[in-house]
Amino acid sequence: MLGRAVTQARAELEVAEAYQQEGQLARATEHYRRSLRWWFPFSPFRDEAVSGLESIAISLEHAEDRAGALLAWRSLLGGVAASRFMYSGANRAAERAKDEIARLLVLEEGAAIDANLSREKLAAEHRRLLDREAAPHPFWGTLLLLGFAAWIGSLVLLIDRGFDPSGKLLWPAARAPLSAALAGLLSFVVGLFFA
Repeated sequence: MLGRAVTQARAELEVAEAYQQEGQLARATEHYRRSLRWWFPFSPFRDEAVSGLESIAISLEHAEDRAGALLAWRSLLGGVAASRFMYSGANRAAERAKDEIARLLVLEEGAAIDANLSREKLAAEHRRLLDREAAPHPFWGTLLLLGFAAWIGSLVLLIDRGFDPSGKLLWPAARAPLSAALAGLLSFVVGLFFA
C-alpha cells in the first residue's frame, strides 16, 4: 500500500506539473488534489502539491478568475482534509486556504440574506463554517476502535478457551475472556456515543 501511495502521488504530481506548464490550470488543480489525497507519512510530494495549488490560486486570482482561484483553494483544503489522521494537528496550508476561501466568498455575489452583513462579518461567518469539524473526536474514536477490537478478540478467546470439546461452558477459563468482552463492548458503545 505504501508503494502504491508513493507511485500514485508522484504520478499525479508529474501530471499536474505538466498541465500547469501547458496552462491548463483546471486540470492541474484536479491532479494536484489527487496527489494530496495519496498522502502517506513523511511524503515528499505533499508540500509540492500544496505549493502548486497555492500558485495556481494566486495566478488565477491575478487573472480575475475568482471561481478558478476558489476551486484551487477548495482543492487544497479538500486534499489536506482527505488525508488527515485522527491525531493530526492544525495544518498551516489548510488554515491559509480557509482564510482565502472566506475572503473570496465575500467578493462573490452573496445570497440576499447576507445583504445586511459587512464584509468582515460575512468573512468571519464563512470562516466559522469552514472551521467546523465533522470528524469524530480523537479520544472517543480511539476508544471506539480499541473497544471493538477488544470485544471481538475476547469473544474469539471465549469461544476457543471457554468451552470444552462437547460445548460445555468452563466457567474458570471463560471468566477472563467474558469480562474482557463485556469491557470491550462497553468501551465500544461509550466511544460510539461520544465520538
